[in-house]
Amino acid sequence: MIKPLKKYTLLLTITLAPLLASTEEIAVKQPHKPPILTTTAIIEVYKGEDFQGIVLIERGKAPFGKAIPGGKVEYGETVENAIRREMLEEVNLTLEDLRQFHVYSDPTRDFRHHSVEVTHIAKAYEAPLAGDDAAKAFIVSLKEIPWKELAFDHALMLKDYLNWKESGAFVAISKP
Repeated sequence: MIKPLKKYTLLLTITLAPLLASTEEIAVKQPHKPPILTTTAIIEVYKGEDFQGIVLIERGKAPFGKAIPGGKVEYGETVENAIRREMLEEVNLTLEDLRQFHVYSDPTRDFRHHSVEVTHIAKAYEAPLAGDDAAKAFIVSLKEIPWKELAFDHALMLKDYLNWKESGAFVAISKP
């Protein structure tokens, strides 16, 4: 027979043991670090009613390569205002018929940091002029997209865009 004091000590030990063990396993909480919000526009350039191609840039900063023009959303700015501002700064174009296309959020899409990209489709009726981060800005036909030279995950974005052009179906979230 167990004496009352030993009985309560044993009961207390059994009750508190899991709590004591779990405090050692609690990880140190990391400070909150949200991803960077960015935006791009696949700009369809028209001469009158004739489709000429889409705008690409040659990046003037690392990582180098060709890319869809875009940039960061500033604090206090809407994504829609950010893309219009970025396109004026980067390729000197005013966007028409702006529509949100898809969101790309793979944490590895930009090796420099985790960014979430809100991609748009828009139209323009003049040629782009390089500015801001763009060393060059040019129009490329859909048949001449330089797939192997594209930075980030812009090849994926353009493949999704071409699939949409063919089917008319917008991109679904691949891994909800």
